[in-house]
Amino acid sequence: MEEVNSSTPKKQHYVPQFILKNFKSGKKKRINVFDKHRKYSFPSSIRDAASENGFYNIDINNVGYTLETKLGSLETVTSKVISKIVRYESLSVLSEDDFLALCLFCSVQFIRTNKQRDAIKQQQNLANNWLKKNGYNIDQVENFNLLSDSEIKRCHIEIINREAIKLSEHFYNKEILLKKSPVGIEFVISDNPITMHNHFPREGRGNLGLALDGIEVHMPISNKLGITFICPKLINEIRLKIEKSEFLIKSGVKLPCDMSDEYEIINSIESGNTLELKAENMEFLNSLQVIQSSRFIYCANGDFSLVIDMLKTNPECMYAPEIVSN
Repeated sequence: MEEVNSSTPKKQHYVPQFILKNFKSGKKKRINVFDKHRKYSFPSSIRDAASENGFYNIDINNVGYTLETKLGSLETVTSKVISKIVRYESLSVLSEDDFLALCLFCSVQFIRTNKQRDAIKQQQNLANNWLKKNGYNIDQVENFNLLSDSEIKRCHIEIINREAIKLSEHFYNKEILLKKSPVGIEFVISDNPITMHNHFPREGRGNLGLALDGIEVHMPISNKLGITFICPKLINEIRLKIEKSEFLIKSGVKLPCDMSDEYEIINSIESGNTLELKAENMEFLNSLQVIQSSRFIYCANGDFSLVIDMLKTNPECMYAPEIVSN
């Protein structure tokens, strides 16, 4: 981290402006925003969206330090990578260094948001409530102190600074797929743009972790394109399914189901070209942005009908899912 100085931006983004610009509308570079808590939408400048003053600034021994400068350097490199993907609509144009930068960026984006900061507070509150419930005097519990908001902020920033490179390995070791929206439907993005879904859910346990088997991690990079990192075990299952089907065809056996979707997925992964999604796939991915966001949803076309419908049918979507303990 570097010391805060006169050149340190006051307004600091937890979703970078170069990503938000890919969701802008009109000549004024504005973006449409939906506030889940207040249930209304409004236009915003890119500069004002997904940001807070001094979000990455902390005080250490009365000296101001910031992670903003370091994040800005990463964004400068990654913006060129994302621009290349958007321009050519392909991952095949990326070099190894491009891919490494993309993985590090996604790792940082995963942990840099308000949702992750809130998770630290939720974890300490769960521990505090458990201790009280079981009759412990909190002041006498070794190595347990309730953190203030400023201490939680410092803890969060130190986690970003310390853990991002380690977490980037989870992105690097996954299969990567570039998804494209169908005509007439667009990706939305949120204040927590890295969303996850697990195809191998474990009952009674947490299912959303970067290292878990069956995990799929998605991030929209424009209103038309999104990058998905997929657990290799899922892709290996598809490859085995294709091999089995091809063996059956050669043996003269008529396949009981259509395998075109599986072929398209593997072809897209191997070529780096886009996989065009169906409407139901888009609804699912956009719904994850709504569910896993802290508060704000952003889009280019101003169509928040999915968000409004979800809040009507599932009011709990108004707030980000909280950590729970059994």
